[in-house]
Amino acid sequence: MTPYRTCIAGFGKIAAGYAADPVMARHYRYTTHSQVLLAHPRFAWTAAVDPAPDARASATGMSPGIETAATATDLKAGRNAEILVLATPPGPARLDILAAFPKLKAVMVEKPLGRTLDEARAFLDACAARNVLVQVALWRRADPTFRALAGGGLRQRIGALQTGHAVYGNGLHNNGLHMVDMIRMLCGEIAAVQAIGPATAPEGLPLPCDIQVDAALTLANGRNVFLSALDFTAYREVGLDLWGTEGRLAFLQEGLTVSHFPRGPNRAMSGEREVASDTAQPLTSTVGEAFWHLYDDLAAALDTGAPLGSPGASALASERVIEEIVQSARTGVPRTLA
Repeated sequence: MTPYRTCIAGFGKIAAGYAADPVMARHYRYTTHSQVLLAHPRFAWTAAVDPAPDARASATGMSPGIETAATATDLKAGRNAEILVLATPPGPARLDILAAFPKLKAVMVEKPLGRTLDEARAFLDACAARNVLVQVALWRRADPTFRALAGGGLRQRIGALQTGHAVYGNGLHNNGLHMVDMIRMLCGEIAAVQAIGPATAPEGLPLPCDIQVDAALTLANGRNVFLSALDFTAYREVGLDLWGTEGRLAFLQEGLTVSHFPRGPNRAMSGEREVASDTAQPLTSTVGEAFWHLYDDLAAALDTGAPLGSPGASALASERVIEEIVQSARTGVPRTLA
C-alpha cells in the first residue's frame, strides 16, 4: 500500500527536539512525531513547516529529501499532504494551516485542541466539514498496557474502584489534561468536578494563561479521583494511583513503572485484609512505543475504517472536564457535567 504523504507543522520539542535527550532515549524508543515518521511504513514524511530557520534546518538534517517552508502556504508539493501533524500551539492559526492542505485525509494534533472549548469545537467542526479524521496525541490511549487495563484488566486486578489520586505539573491544560483523559479511559466518565483551594499561575508554564489547581473528580459511579498539582521545579511526575476493592494499581515515573499491589491477609490484625504496598507486582511498561502505536491506530482507521483510539470527540470531552475545573476554581462551587 502506498504510504500516506505527511507534513509536520511546528517543528519543536514534541515534533523532534525530545529525540536529542539521551536520558529519554534509554526508556522511549519513540519520543517524537519525526522519529515515528522516519520509520513507519504507512507514512511518508514529505514536508515540514516552521517559521524558525533553525527548526527547518533541523528537519532537513533529519530527512534531507523533505520540503520545508516558513508557512504552510509557502509549500509547493508539500501542500499535497494527506496527513497533517499539527504540533503547533493551540490557537486560530491552526485553522489557517489546515486550510492550506486541500487533500487532507487526517490530522494528528497535539493537545489541547484549543485554548477554549469554543476554539476546540471550531477546529473539530472545520475537520468534520472536510471529512478529515482527527487523532489527538493523547498517547496513553494507544499504549498497549493501558489499553489492556481499560479493556477489563484493571477490574480483574483491583476489583471495583474505591478511590484514586492523580498528580500532574506544567499546567492543567497540559499534563493535567493527560491525567483527566487517562482517568476517563480507565475509570469511566466524570460526572462532576470541584476545584480544591486556589488556582495558581506559576511562571514558565508551557501554555500561556494556563493554571495549576487541585480538584476532586466525581465519576459517574459516584466514586472520587483526586487531582493534585506538583511543582516541577522540585521534581517531575505525571502519575495515577488507583485503589480498588481487591488491590491497588499505580502508574508512576510517567508510566515507565506500572505496579500491581494485591490484597492479602492483614499483617497487623487478625481477620482483616490489607493491600500489600511493599510487594509490587510489576506490569510490562510499553510507553516507550506508545507514539508508534498512536500512528498505527491512525493508519488502521484510514486503511480499514477501524475506530480511532484517541478521536477528537473524546479529547473534547476531556477538555470540557478541564474547563469545568477552571470554572469551579473561579467560582468556588462544584460543576456538573450534563
